[in-house]
Formats: sequence, structure tokens, C-alpha cells
Amino acid sequence: MKRLMLYALLVLLLLPFAVPALADGVEKTIRVTGNAVVSLAADTATIQIGVNTRKETVREAQAENADLMAAVMDALHQCGIEDKDIITSQFNVSSIYEYGMSSLGRETRTLYYEVQNNVSVTIHDLKMIGAVLDAAVEAGANTTYGIVFSSTQENEAYQKALTRAVEDAMQKAKVLAAAAGVELGDLVLINSTQSQSVYSREAYGVSNVYAMEAKTADAGTSISSGDVTVSAEVMLEYRFQ
Repeated sequence: MKRLMLYALLVLLLLPFAVPALADGVEKTIRVTGNAVVSLAADTATIQIGVNTRKETVREAQAENADLMAAVMDALHQCGIEDKDIITSQFNVSSIYEYGMSSLGRETRTLYYEVQNNVSVTIHDLKMIGAVLDAAVEAGANTTYGIVFSSTQENEAYQKALTRAVEDAMQKAKVLAAAAGVELGDLVLINSTQSQSVYSREAYGVSNVYAMEAKTADAGTSISSGDVTVSAEVMLEYRFQ
């Protein structure tokens, strides 16, 4: 019993000397985050173009849709769009009921079948966007939406954004160290905390009515593109003294 008490007393006596030793062993680091955004001009556009048909039988709806879609595809080809740049994005057959009232005041129900066929069209010459829309609508397309502008140089822009994000983080670390009155040491960790993030300009609301009305002008439909922004984020960790 006395021996245990002696051990306990010895531990209590040595504890104040042990705590500073543990504190000295804690690694002192500064962790910072750097961000950067690079903008570049769009050089590619993607448009959703489609044909919706509604008939009293599935066969009639599909037949009409196929004929109109064939005409739309031919119009796209005449605008210089290649097959590899035309991808089916949606094909759907659904049944739709329309309700009404008869002359006798009774509720009526009419069954229709609707076929939706949409394609995603990639345009590499942005000056052709208006002409492509006009040609597709004139051929029978009644659904046009979601013009998204992008760039084929996005990967190169991301490399630039990463470099600038690292420079931003390094500058922040220097400022923090100077403000805290410590000396910045070795870089011990670097990590890209955010993968490539691309923000493409998207034009919503480009409808069939818009395209038809715009075509009444001699110049046809006019669509303007914009910039594409690519962002990057990194995290750096330094030792300090």
C-alpha cells in the first residue's frame, strides 16, 4: 500500500515537467485555402431540339413523329451538323387524358398518345446557331430549349486556375505568418480540394414561338454567346516557427 502511494506521489511530482514536453511536441502549422477563376470565350453550343406529336393511337403518333423527325434531321444535316454531333437525349411515349363537358353536361374523357423525341445538337460554329434553330423549326421541330455555351479549352483553363489558386494560397500563408509574427517554414501538404468546376452560360426559354417570331426578321434568329468560367480550389499547409 505504501509503495502504491509513493508511485502516485512520484507521478504527481513529475506531471508539471511532462506537460511542457508534450506541448513542445505538437506540430505548429498554418493551413490556407486558395481560389481562382479563369474566363474564356465560348466556342461550342449545345441545343435540345425535338418533336412532340399527339394522336388518338400510338401508331399514328409514332408515324407522324418519325416523319417530322426525319425532316428535322435532314435540315440539321443541310446546316452542316454531322451525325456525331446529334445524340438522342429523350424518347418517350405516354398516354394523356383530356377532360371536358358534353352538351348534356356530362364529363367526357378523350385518350391521346403523345410521342416525345428530343436530340442534343452540338454546334461548333456559333454563328450558325440561329440558322440551325430556324431550319429545325421550319422542318417541324416544336421543342427547342436549353442552349448551353461551353469551350473546348476548358482543361487548359483549369490548369491555369490551379496555378493561380496555389499562388493565392501561398500569398495568404505569407500574410498570416507576418501578421502573427511567426516565420513560415516548409510546405508539408498541398491538396486540390475541389475538382474542375465549369460554369457554362446557359440560355433558357428559347422556345418554338421565339424562333418562329425571330425568323420574321430578314436576319433570322439571333443568339449571342458569352464567356465560360472555370474555377479551382487548393489547400496548402505550412509549418511555422
